[in-house]
Amino acid sequence: MGPARKFRFAYAAGLGFAAIATLSGGAAGATQLEAQLEYSAAPGCPGALEFQAVVTGRLGSSPFRADARDRVIVRIEASRRALEGRLEWKGNAGGLIGEQTFPSRSGDCAELARAMGFALALQIQLMATTAAESRASEAAPPTSVPPVETVVASPPVPIVTAPQPATISRTTTESGLHLAGPSITVGVGGGVGIDVAPTTVPVGRLVGTLEWSHVAVELAAELSGPSSAHRADGAGFSQQQLLASLAGCGVRERWSTCLVAKLGEMRVVGEGIDVRATSFGLVAQAGLRLAVTQRLGSRLQITAHADGLALITRGVVTLDATPVWTTPRLAASLGADVGIRFR
Repeated sequence: MGPARKFRFAYAAGLGFAAIATLSGGAAGATQLEAQLEYSAAPGCPGALEFQAVVTGRLGSSPFRADARDRVIVRIEASRRALEGRLEWKGNAGGLIGEQTFPSRSGDCAELARAMGFALALQIQLMATTAAESRASEAAPPTSVPPVETVVASPPVPIVTAPQPATISRTTTESGLHLAGPSITVGVGGGVGIDVAPTTVPVGRLVGTLEWSHVAVELAAELSGPSSAHRADGAGFSQQQLLASLAGCGVRERWSTCLVAKLGEMRVVGEGIDVRATSFGLVAQAGLRLAVTQRLGSRLQITAHADGLALITRGVVTLDATPVWTTPRLAASLGADVGIRFR
């Protein structure tokens, strides 16, 4: 909304609310502004009563009446990975007086609702003050000049001062939301590892993520299920991996592209042999990840991801001094994580 649009919106809103203002007695008093409230919000957001409490707590009394002529329409809707709030003022004939949007990229609906409630309360306070001053100036008795003989006094030319428009500080609202810091997501996940073991194996994950508007950092711990391989004579081995991973991601709306590094150990246990032994080896992997996230309300989300990995370290498993399995150069994993956002 440009500067001219903001001016027209605030001035028209002031006139619409001033039309229902009342004065106590014959002198200028406190102006009470009233309007109907129509409120709807995305799942997980504060309800209408909580929003009304924010406005009432700021003003000291509720400006909302079911029989008021004007209406204030409040909408909070999910917009892909973010939320967007919208305020609209409509007159008694249903025509739009003005509107204002409140984008939020932090995903905290409670914070967005509070910001919209404070902004609406401030708007009503400023318009009430403007309306009261305007009524007081109209009610004040005009000053008269005593008549003087032989002097004809011209009637004073009234000086009309237009009420200053009350505007909502959009810059303060938006900057307060955008600079609030990263969102924190904690979750669990599962998937499969391909060519990380002799057979395709299940993989479990614990995940923690810090995410800003376009950048995210992920830390995770991964444990693969056991995988076994045997020769014709029954001798063989089982293998399992425990890894820590670090990912740095670029984020654009629902999609993420990441650089991934994993480091941990491989545990190999002999099976069906005379002398059973257990050995450990270092595992280091690096690669790329493509992920997509779907929000399920204001806090819950699910992320599907696919990793392509190159093995930096290679291991060879031997039985009776004979190599039976060598880790491949390339591997992959597919999985999905369920997470809860705390900010």
